[in-house]
Amino acid sequence: MDSSKNNQRPTEEQRPRSLSVENSNYTIAGIKGKYTGEINQEGKPHGSGSFVREHGGITYVGEWRDGGRVREGAYYNGGRLLGNVVWE
Repeated sequence: MDSSKNNQRPTEEQRPRSLSVENSNYTIAGIKGKYTGEINQEGKPHGSGSFVREHGGITYVGEWRDGGRVREGAYYNGGRLLGNVVWE
């Protein structure tokens, strides 16, 4: 048996394509808004993305996993940085 085939990386055509949405309605922690970015198979934010609050226009930009914010991100208002956050 040739084990070298097991170590080959998938070609571009074989790699699963990431799913993404643009301005999709989403609610997190009771806050309604629009999410733009990568999603998982269940349609939840997963990967890089941004969330714009329905009221107030505050935008969160960062990493998501299974619908929740993870790792590092930042909040903006009117294009100005409000602050950086690190999620557990």
